[in-house]
Amino acid sequence: MSEHNEQNTEAPQQPEAPQEPSNALQNTDPNGQLVQDQQRALIEADLKSARTLSTVATIAGPVSFILGGMALSTVALVCGIISFLKVRRLLPVINDSQRNFAMALRQTAILGIVVGAAALIINAIGVALMMPVLLEAMQTGDFSAILGEGATVSQPSNGGNAWG
Repeated sequence: MSEHNEQNTEAPQQPEAPQEPSNALQNTDPNGQLVQDQQRALIEADLKSARTLSTVATIAGPVSFILGGMALSTVALVCGIISFLKVRRLLPVINDSQRNFAMALRQTAILGIVVGAAALIINAIGVALMMPVLLEAMQTGDFSAILGEGATVSQPSNGGNAWG
């Protein structure tokens, strides 16, 4: 019986997993198929990144008129330029199946650049036109030129008691 207990106390043997070649060996594949797969994956990742950047550029430009002003229109312009440069760098090395997507992405990046540049110029003109009014209001303390009638402070009529 002691022999039976000794056999049960041994660690169970794990089934052997199939041997897979290491990554170092995969990179040196004689056919170059795995290296090409890795290059395709990198190209696809760059195309996805360029797509995201061009989307940000085409959305951030018009939104900068409403919310962001100069900062958001600058972000739109920079994202559009980076996206365009990524696609331009990838065009010579991509295959024909990705070429149509890359060309459409390039057009979207160009649109983002144009919209971002237009928004930046218009926002810069708006800031330049408003700057003298803002400086005057800050120096005099009279913000009615900027805010209209909402800037006037109502004075209590009794001379001191705000509660009645």
